[in-house]
Formats: sequence, C-alpha cells, structure tokens
Amino acid sequence: MKNEKTRGTMLTSSAVILCLVTFAAGFVAGSMVTEYKAAEQGERTLVSPPPAASDVKNSAGDEHIRHLREEAMAEPGNAGRWTKLGNACFDAGDAAGAIEAYQASLRLEPGNADVRTDMGSMYRMKGEPLRAVECYDQALKDVPGHKNAIFNKGVTLLLDLEKPAEAVAFWQSVLAEDPDFTLSSGESLKRVMPVLAVDAALQLEVHGRKETALLAYEEALKLDASFAPALVHRAWLLENMGRASEALPLWKRVLELQPDATDPAGRPVRDRIKK
Repeated sequence: MKNEKTRGTMLTSSAVILCLVTFAAGFVAGSMVTEYKAAEQGERTLVSPPPAASDVKNSAGDEHIRHLREEAMAEPGNAGRWTKLGNACFDAGDAAGAIEAYQASLRLEPGNADVRTDMGSMYRMKGEPLRAVECYDQALKDVPGHKNAIFNKGVTLLLDLEKPAEAVAFWQSVLAEDPDFTLSSGESLKRVMPVLAVDAALQLEVHGRKETALLAYEEALKLDASFAPALVHRAWLLENMGRASEALPLWKRVLELQPDATDPAGRPVRDRIKK
C-alpha cells in the first residue's frame, strides 16, 4: 500500500500490509514477526517518532520553512501559501507548526478536506486523537467519501483511541454505502480491513496494550474467520497471557488451514496441540 503523503498520510506500513496479505495466502506464521520488524525499520507510521535527520538537513529544512513562512505572511490572504507552509512543517515532523499553518489556510478556505485531513494527522502526531477524529469528521462533511479521511479516522479509532469495534463499524458503514470502496492506494477497503486490524494489534502489543490487541484480533476474525495472521497472533498472545485453553481452538484452526504452519517463534504449530 502506497504511503499517501499527498495529502492525508496513510498511517500503516505498506510493507506490513504486504507481509500480512502474503501470509494470508499461505505464508508460514513464524516469519511474519521477522518481516514485521523489518518493515518497522523502513516505512514507518505516525505512531513512531520521526527519524532523526542530519544537522545539515535540519538547517536546510528550517531555512525552507522560514522562507515559506515569510511568503505566507507577505500574502496572508493566500490560502495556498499557508497550505504549502503547513505541508513543509508536516514533512519536517513539526506538528504544532503544521497545525498553525493549516488553521490559517482553513480560515480562508474552510471546505478544503485535504488540508483538514492533514491537520487531523498532525493532531494525531501531537497526541490529540480526539481532535484528529474531529478533523476527519469535518473533512467528511465537506467532502463525503474523502478516501484519506475515511482511512485515517478508522486507524485513529483503532490504534490511538483503542476502539477496534468502533473503527470496524465505521469502515463497515462506509462499505454499506459503497461496497466497492477503495482507498487512495487502490486497495479495496473490504479486503484490507482484517489486515489493518492485525497491524494495529501488533503495534498495540508492542506498546503493552494486550487486552486491546486481543479485541483487534477478534475484530479481524469477525471479518474473516480464516485470516491466518489474526488466528496465529491472537493464539500466541492468549498463551503468553496464561490463557492457553482459549488459544487451543485457534491453533487447531491454523493447522486446518496450513498443516505445516509455525508459530511466531518458528516452532511447528502441531507441536502445541496435545495428543
């Protein structure tokens, strides 16, 4: 999945999605964690802090932003100038600067859903997910069906606000209106929803949000009861939480789908099933 930076950032790693989709087609479970970790070293989500840049790049970036700010202040009635400044701050990871510039742009052009969506992503980066959702909702009022607002609202509900059921219900409401809805990347929302739920669950696990991760895996399985990544990682997490009896039916289902499957540690799943 393409990382949508123009405009309205997609918040989930395309490498992770590709690995999950590949896994669902018959990939062994043990290699998914490795691929997931590798993906995190490449294309990152807004959950992660922005990568450190060199002093030279920072200096050049600061100069560019300073120049754009001067241009915007010289033409305060030019919404495009403020948007350009906001985008530069967005790319530099300056959430506060981007929000300030986007607000100025929206005062002039309040119905610009692209800018509103980007401002939501900056609120998310700033750690204000409720305000992010407000931005996405307003973008959807201004432009119903706005693809990135739909994607980002669901991901923010799923990951930041830890409401997997609400996120999935929102996306399903979109599909009720348009069963063939696709994201800006061209991916079918219906097809990718279980993948997004599992991707979020993995990230929630990393941050110690185990109960919410279980709920996210559960939502993925409601969407597709045979989605192997959700089966494997929900079972694995349940075992690690001392709930092996709940994990056993999931391991059995994994074996039905793929007799040679391995767990995230690389051990054969069949060895986990007591004879």
